[in-house]
Amino acid sequence: MFFLTYIKGSRVNEWVMAVNRWLARQIQGGIATNNKQLWNEVASSFTRRFADSLAKENAQAILRAGVKMKGEDIDAYVVEIEKLIRLAEYRFDVPQTIETFTDGLPTGLYQKVLELDRPRSYKQWKQAAINRQQDYIHMKARLKAHRGGITTSRPRGWIPRQMLTDPNAMDTSAGRTRGRIAGSEEMNPTTMPRGGYIPRGGYMQRG
Repeated sequence: MFFLTYIKGSRVNEWVMAVNRWLARQIQGGIATNNKQLWNEVASSFTRRFADSLAKENAQAILRAGVKMKGEDIDAYVVEIEKLIRLAEYRFDVPQTIETFTDGLPTGLYQKVLELDRPRSYKQWKQAAINRQQDYIHMKARLKAHRGGITTSRPRGWIPRQMLTDPNAMDTSAGRTRGRIAGSEEMNPTTMPRGGYIPRGGYMQRG
């Protein structure tokens, strides 16, 4: 197809060559050059290839900018960030992905998980964050019930358990210095140190 000669660039050259080889095989097999099925197949291939590429790049850009947990909904946060990680084609159990996940947690929740659970893998971080957030919501509901349904105004988001007894307490922890996905857009697991990973605290080697 003549139009392929107008599609040029480092990102499309490989696809153009593959399509040209495929078209040559179809024509050699006896399919007419004006067969509409050839055009439909080429158009579908173009859409699949470059629509997927755009989704991947968008997901990588969103993850670099940072995804934050909204309010107290840990489940929605997990669903959102895991969808982006998959679209970006990143691996879950590498330090950059774990760092991105923990960067989006409220400071109090992050501190509680790190202090009490000491997770190493992404799976451990996710489950510990879900469990601690459920504990917090449970305790908050019990305190509300004990006070007869009267609660004082307090900031949205996660507050450490010991602060729930103080109606005037606020989470005054300094903003965490957050590392973003470093380097190129692609993560290279082969350059990562072996052993468990603890964000901001360095690497913990397994015994």
